[in-house]
Amino acid sequence: MNTTRRMAGAAGASIRLDFLDWLRVIAIFVLLFFHTGMLFTGWGWHIENAETLPVLQRPMDVAHRLRMPLLFVIAGAGTWFALDRRGSVQWVRERTLRLLVPLLVGMILIVPPQVYIERLFRGQWQDGYLAFYLERVLQLRPYPDGDLSWHHLWFVLYLYLYVIVLLPVLVWWKRRHSVLAPGAWLYLLALPLAVNEALLKPRFPESHNLVSDWYVFVHYLLLTGYGYLLASMPRSWDWLAEQRRRTLAAGLAVFAVATALLELGIIQRDSAVDALLASLFTWLWVLVFLGYGRRHLSFANGLLRWSRDASYPIYILHQTVIVVLAYRVVQQSWSPWSKYWVVLGATLVLCVLLYEYGIRRWRVTRVMFGMKAADLRPGTAAAGVSARAADAQVGAER
Repeated sequence: MNTTRRMAGAAGASIRLDFLDWLRVIAIFVLLFFHTGMLFTGWGWHIENAETLPVLQRPMDVAHRLRMPLLFVIAGAGTWFALDRRGSVQWVRERTLRLLVPLLVGMILIVPPQVYIERLFRGQWQDGYLAFYLERVLQLRPYPDGDLSWHHLWFVLYLYLYVIVLLPVLVWWKRRHSVLAPGAWLYLLALPLAVNEALLKPRFPESHNLVSDWYVFVHYLLLTGYGYLLASMPRSWDWLAEQRRRTLAAGLAVFAVATALLELGIIQRDSAVDALLASLFTWLWVLVFLGYGRRHLSFANGLLRWSRDASYPIYILHQTVIVVLAYRVVQQSWSPWSKYWVVLGATLVLCVLLYEYGIRRWRVTRVMFGMKAADLRPGTAAAGVSARAADAQVGAER
């Protein structure tokens, strides 16, 4: 599945935006490191190793602030270009196929093994998987009281809901807006993020359950809209590239100040000041990635062409593969770092093999995992997307 692939230049020429695809692929690749690390942080994940790796906690805390915001911003940018090539009704129909179908497939087939392993690990189930599925999953009771869940696929659900919520505003903006010029005012977009975090996070902590997840829902709704706004300004990507060093310096300064204030006890976590600094940190670093990506990743090669299609199915698969592998690995007497690298390496290999030989080559499985059903001819990128389809395809569903 491709992200925004082209934008119209001043003379009607097409300017490739491969850097957005690179950033999306990298962000999803980082998820493998992140979710493997969740086995060793002691943060109460689905399955955990008895011995933790405290050294992972700080970088994972930082990654948690950056990986999903970047993906939602890229998804928002993709929406701008998608609406250039199709009407709103057609776009909603396409998003339904690319988002809701994989979500339902995931909830029925991909996520239940995670819940099963968690129940085994916590001593809440002792029988086999088939009995668990028939007796527990098919009760259709929502997790955690029940065993039906979307787990990591909350991302897919939220993206689809953003399609519905934002569509009238997005269509209006595309039809009526005056072209804005990028500038320092873009940094002020951190302020709505900070207000949301200060007001809603204490009352609605992150849960991904939708019904009481208002802080997270609004947070990523804003970021999706920001991506759309950036894509609507023809000069935005080049401006971010020009300002990348200044933005990087500001991002490093905010990180240093926030860390010092928290470590010294001058501010408390989840205070208003912490919310402001955390939101500014997130937004600045998203802009840093976009700026440096525009400068250094504006190219395509065979790896990117393969990864464009592979990243979405691998995203859907990866957490289940991690949890299933970890169930056996955490019971071994190996060192925590040995377990980490075994789970990570095996997950990467298995996900690639499952995608390459179990998903990519069959039309039914391609649709199940949110890919285009057509274009299986030899010679196309990843045997999947023709040049025209690649240009039209949007990565908003990652």
